[in-house]
Amino acid sequence: MTTVEDALGRPDPVTAKRANRVAVHTFRPRRSWPALLVGLVVAGVAGLAAAEVISALIGRPFTGLPFQQAAEYAGEARWSDPAVQLASLVLALIGLVLISLALVPGRGRWLPLRTDDPALVVGLSRPALRRALSVAAREVDGVRSVQVRLGRRRVGVWAYTELRGDEELPDLLRQAVERRLADLAPLRELKVRTRVRYAKA
Repeated sequence: MTTVEDALGRPDPVTAKRANRVAVHTFRPRRSWPALLVGLVVAGVAGLAAAEVISALIGRPFTGLPFQQAAEYAGEARWSDPAVQLASLVLALIGLVLISLALVPGRGRWLPLRTDDPALVVGLSRPALRRALSVAAREVDGVRSVQVRLGRRRVGVWAYTELRGDEELPDLLRQAVERRLADLAPLRELKVRTRVRYAKA
């Protein structure tokens, strides 16, 4: 039988899904450097074009760059020319690279956590997550030192112990890290892989 407290404490699936989408969107890494570089190039080209047009209108053509020669070459060029085809290929490749950079998210510095509330967005930095998992791993009996590495979908835990031949230690280590991950409740499921280096006999 379900109690009233359980029913009230259980989040609405639609609300929880919306909260997850908001958190993912909030902490989605931005591709700021490519956008800045493209913006600078476009601004430079637009500035040169504006300088050429304004200088021609006032009767003193801009002589800094060979605009006239470039215009003549463009008027005489044909699509079958190798130089035109090569330039088109290079520009198409640059465009594809920019589109892929815009569509594929980069590696974020923040890991969104589950809150089940669209009005509350919580994120944990990757160094903070490494520290939290390291503390959880060090609490396992017999562990002397720990190193944690984070991937996109995995957590690697390398531990050193002065014990010899304790075959249960890797499982205990994995369970401790998984419990800490469950407490933090990241939106993206992370698989834990452990490796233990034992003291030499």
